[in-house]
Amino acid sequence: SSSVTGATVSDPDGEDIISGLPDDVLSSIVSLLPIKDAARTAALSSRWRDLWASNPLVLDDIDLLLNNPSHVGAVTSTVSHAITAHPGPFRSVKLTCYFSDADESTLHHWIRVLAAKGVTELVLNNIPWAGLDLLPCAILECRSLQRLRISEWRFPDTSGAAAVLRQGVAALPRLRELVLRRSIIQEQDLDRVLASSPKLKNLVFVLSRGAPAQVRLSSRSLWCVVFWQSVVEELAVVAAPLLERIILRTSSSPCGINGKDGSCMRIKISSASVLQALGYLNPNYHELQIGDTVVKVGMKVVPDAVVPSVKILALSVQFGVPNKARMMSCFLQCFPNIETMHIQSIPDRGATSKNGNSDFWNEIDSVKCIKESINKVVIHGFRWENCEIEFLKSILEGGNVLQKIYILQDKNVTVSEGAINGTLSLLASLKKKGVIALMILAGQDGIWSYEMASDVSRNDPFDCQS
Repeated sequence: SSSVTGATVSDPDGEDIISGLPDDVLSSIVSLLPIKDAARTAALSSRWRDLWASNPLVLDDIDLLLNNPSHVGAVTSTVSHAITAHPGPFRSVKLTCYFSDADESTLHHWIRVLAAKGVTELVLNNIPWAGLDLLPCAILECRSLQRLRISEWRFPDTSGAAAVLRQGVAALPRLRELVLRRSIIQEQDLDRVLASSPKLKNLVFVLSRGAPAQVRLSSRSLWCVVFWQSVVEELAVVAAPLLERIILRTSSSPCGINGKDGSCMRIKISSASVLQALGYLNPNYHELQIGDTVVKVGMKVVPDAVVPSVKILALSVQFGVPNKARMMSCFLQCFPNIETMHIQSIPDRGATSKNGNSDFWNEIDSVKCIKESINKVVIHGFRWENCEIEFLKSILEGGNVLQKIYILQDKNVTVSEGAINGTLSLLASLKKKGVIALMILAGQDGIWSYEMASDVSRNDPFDCQS
């Protein structure tokens, strides 16, 4: 039988099988090992030592912490030794910081070493109650960074980094993704980061509220911006010629900004000529302004208040609240060429129209995109209420090119099979010629994440079924 000694596997004749493998295979093996085990391979032989040193470092200190949860100091020491001993480059480094103010110099040292040794992907998670919350300014010197994700940090003040972030200089020339989770960055600092990151494609805010107050998108490279359970006072698309996606995910209940009940996040679109996907727009959270026109119930749409490039629109709708539901047709009029529409049905216990007294849905079937361009509708969180059914009837009656409707039922709702079949029969009788399928998918959607929404390989950022 085979025996295992360290990292060496022998056959019955005593031959070292693993060490006989080509260097590129052994390098792949080392790259897949947790940092502690990968470093230990260096003790096996000079060949293994050279392999560890020549392989781009992959470091996640959680691997060390899981083995030593009560000795954070030992983990910190091991991380310091690993990044100092390895010559680089560093492919992926994920660090969780348990530092107090007294340990600030350790973090500064880590980031300077990472910058010098060419870190490509860096994740910095902070434990804020430990005492340290300000990210070192040295992070701006990591010129090799392609992905930066920070959690629970205050971004450094860049006003004193004029030499690093002066206008026209690419301080972060390779940065393609910036994720700010529960982190604070001031408006002027974000402006400087955008200006000095000529390859930045994805900008993501996760669980962030009110800081910065305004996000002004002026970037020649930005492709996608995400606000994931995050709100600011204003998102302004100023000059973003490559911006294709604006992703907005909020909770199902209204919430103010910076503690101000009833305040909305204003979304201003001034220049977004290739914008393809937008949503979820939610009247409880969002006020939409296109050019100089603020979209409101009863407004007359003017040519300057439309975005013809948008093909995928996602809306959150309280079907049982007329003044909220009416905003749906207002939004739709601003996007005349939509092909796919996602609707998130929001429950509301105080709804006034659950029984379907919703004559205002009659105006939906006359909206241009309903009649001429929408071929696919996906409705999420469906509860089989009459107000929802009235909406489906309206788009079936008005949709001249509609081909598919996907109904994704709320997982908390129980409806008899007879009631479902009766509703489907009613809807089927309203199908226009050319409607190919009316499909029901029971249960919740698949898991939706900001990574999926900002994935360039996914044609529909709101589709979590595929």
